[in-house]
Amino acid sequence: MKKEVSRRNFIKGAAVTAAAITAAGLIGCKDKEPAGGAKQQYKPGTYRAKAYGNISYITVETVFTETAIKSIKVIEQKETPVLFEQVEKKYIPALIESQAGGIDTIAGATNSSRAIREAVADCIRQAGGDAEAWLNRKVALKPGADEKYDADIVVIGVGAAGFVAACHAGEQGAKVIAIEKGGSVASVNGIKVSGPFAVETDVLKNKEGGTTLKVDDAFYHVMNYTHWTPNPKLMRNCLEQSKNAVALLEKVGYKFKEVNFRFETPFIGQKGGFHLILNDMDERVALWNKALDAAGVKVLFNTAAKKILRDSNNKITGVTAERSDGTKITVNAKAVIMTSGGYLGNRDMQERFLGTRKLNAASGGASLCTGDGINMAIDIGAGLDKTFGYCPCEYGGTNSKATRPAKQDKYDQNLAFKFGLYGCLLVDAEGKRFINEGLLCDYPMSYGSEQILRNAPWYAVVDQAYVDTMATKGLYEYTTAKGANSKNWFIGNYFKGRILKDLPADIEEGIKEGWCYKADTIEDLAKHFGLTDLAETVKQYNGYCANGKDEQFGTNPWYLSPVSQGPFYVVQNEPSAWSTFGGIRIDDCCRALNSSNEIVRGLYVAGTDAGSLYYSPYYDIPGYCYGLCIDSGYIAATNAVKEIRG
Repeated sequence: MKKEVSRRNFIKGAAVTAAAITAAGLIGCKDKEPAGGAKQQYKPGTYRAKAYGNISYITVETVFTETAIKSIKVIEQKETPVLFEQVEKKYIPALIESQAGGIDTIAGATNSSRAIREAVADCIRQAGGDAEAWLNRKVALKPGADEKYDADIVVIGVGAAGFVAACHAGEQGAKVIAIEKGGSVASVNGIKVSGPFAVETDVLKNKEGGTTLKVDDAFYHVMNYTHWTPNPKLMRNCLEQSKNAVALLEKVGYKFKEVNFRFETPFIGQKGGFHLILNDMDERVALWNKALDAAGVKVLFNTAAKKILRDSNNKITGVTAERSDGTKITVNAKAVIMTSGGYLGNRDMQERFLGTRKLNAASGGASLCTGDGINMAIDIGAGLDKTFGYCPCEYGGTNSKATRPAKQDKYDQNLAFKFGLYGCLLVDAEGKRFINEGLLCDYPMSYGSEQILRNAPWYAVVDQAYVDTMATKGLYEYTTAKGANSKNWFIGNYFKGRILKDLPADIEEGIKEGWCYKADTIEDLAKHFGLTDLAETVKQYNGYCANGKDEQFGTNPWYLSPVSQGPFYVVQNEPSAWSTFGGIRIDDCCRALNSSNEIVRGLYVAGTDAGSLYYSPYYDIPGYCYGLCIDSGYIAATNAVKEIRG
C-alpha cells in the first residue's frame, strides 16, 4: 500500500525526481508511520555505515527510536558540493518524513543519494529492522491541477545547447520557456564539461603570442577526418559562430584559458583552440541561474516533454509535458528547439543505433538523456541522419557491477579499470585480440573508441609482474624504460607520478564484485569469463612481446607487455560515455528536415540530438562535442527568433 503525498507537500523545482518533501513538513518530526506495510521495530540508538557515492565514500549516522528513523546525518563525504547540497537539503529529509527508502534519487546526484540510501539501509540492519521492507516502501505522488503556459519559443532540455539557445533567444526579446527533466541546472552534463573548442575568439586573440588558427584550419581538418560525412554548410556555420557562442558564455560570467590538452591533438601551441573553463562548479550553477533569469527564461524543472503539438496545417503550436508528480502541462509556442541530449540513458536506442546495451553514463548513475526528444521529432515527421556514435569517457573502463568505476580524472576510483586503456593486452569475449592497444592509451576518445564499443565488454589481461610495476612505478616509468620519452610520447607527461598504489586492494574489490578475476594459470583465467581462445592468444601475443614487433595490429613495442608471470588477472570492461551522437537530420540553420530533406517548419534541433553534426569515431579535437553543442544552440536560437518574427 502506497502513501499518497499531495502536491502541495512537494517543492516545485526541487531536485528529487519523485519525492521532494518540504523541509517545513519535517520540523519537529517524531515517530512516523511507515509509508506502507507494518510499522518497523528497531533497537533504539545511533548507528553508522558508509557507502560509495559518486567520487567518495559517504559515512552516515542514523538515529532510531523503537519504531522510526529519528535523524540521518552525514558525517563524512567528498562529493561535489553543489550537487550534494541537494541531497542533504531534499533527499535526506524526504527519507525521514516518509520513513521509506523507495524514494527516487536526486536527478544529477544519483550516486550520492543512492549511497545515502544504502548506508541508511545498513544502519537499519544494525538496528534490527527490516531493511528490504524499508527499501521497497514507495511514496505515491498525487498530481496537481493541469498547467498551461504561453511562449514564443519552448526549449526542451537545458544542457549546453539548450542553455545557450534559451539565453540567446531570450536576449533577442523572445518569450522563452524551457523544460528540463533534472531538478536544477546542476543536474545537466553541459554545466560540468571542461571546455569548448572554438575559433577566432577574444581568448585566442589575446593569448600570449596570439594565434594562427582560422576557421578554414578547423573546417578542413574535421571534414577530412570525417571523410565529409557531416553537413558541411552546418559545420562551417558552427565554426564561424563559435566565437559568438563563447562570447555569450563570457557575458554570462565564464572565464576561459586556452591550453593544450593532454592528448596529442591537431591544434596545440600556436594554433590552440581548446578553451578551458576556469569557473568552478558552484560558480557555474550560480551564473546559469542568473543568466536564465536575466534573459527572462522560465525553466520548468523536474518536467519531461512528452509531445510536440501541431495544428491542421502542420504548424508547430507547442508541446505537452509532465511533471515528476504526474501534473500535466501544455506550453503553447510558435517554435520548438529540441536539445534533450541524446539517448545515453535508453538501452533500447543504444542497441538500435550503436549495436550494444553495455554503454554506461560516464558521470555515473542513470542518464536523464533517454532519447525522448529524438522520438518526439520523428513522431511529427522529422528524419534521422545516418551517423551514430558516442563521446567516450577517457579515464578507464567501467562495469555496471562496480561500486567505483572510472568516470573522472581521479585516482580514488577503482584503479583496476585503468588497465582498460593502459595499452596492455586486450581481448574480446572469445579471448581474441581486436585492437592496437596503444590507441586506447594515446587516443582514447577518437581512434581507440570505436572498437571497444563494437567488442563490449572487452577484457584486459595482465600478469603479476605488470600489476607490481603499476603499483610501485606507474605507467610513465614503465613505458619510458621501454623507449618512450616526452617527444615521442605526448600523453606520457599526463602519467608522470600517477602510480596505482592502491591497486592490490582495488583488484580484490573487483574480484568480490564480479568484474575481475585472478588465477594461477591462463587456462583457469579464461574459464571464468568464457574466453575460449585466450590461451592461444596469450601465446601468440607473448611471441610479439619477445620479438618486439606486433605482427597483427602494429602496436608500438613499448605497449607490448608479456603475460607470463603468474598469478594472472583479467578485468571485464564496459565502455562509458559523456554523451551519444546521432539523431535528427538538420540543415545549416539547425532546422529539422524530413526524409525528403524538406524543412519541418518551427522545429529546430541542436546539440547531440542533431544527427548532422557528429561522426563516429569521435573527433580528435578536445572540446569539439561541447563546442558544437553551444554553437548549434546559438544558431538554432538565432533562426528560431527570425522565423517567429516573420
